[in-house]
Amino acid sequence: MREVNILKTDNRGRVTLPSPFRSEPLFEYIIEGDVITLFPVRTVRKYPDMSDLPSEELPQEWAEREVAVNKDKRRGVSAASPTEALKAFKR
Repeated sequence: MREVNILKTDNRGRVTLPSPFRSEPLFEYIIEGDVITLFPVRTVRKYPDMSDLPSEELPQEWAEREVAVNKDKRRGVSAASPTEALKAFKR
């Protein structure tokens, strides 16, 4: 039989993990009845298997618009108003 460890919560409802898991930034969990099982996740993103989906080609005019938009390399400006944004562009 495998060893069962019970994690208790503090007064704010937070669980303190055992020391080997404290450095893990992300966990995946499974709820089975009254049991929550935690698994450390090594990557932030998980992509679903999309191999069965049909591929779609964009219309030529759409692709040209995307190229035109993505060529814009101007840096962003943070401003509280449009007037301040114009002043920042002039500098």
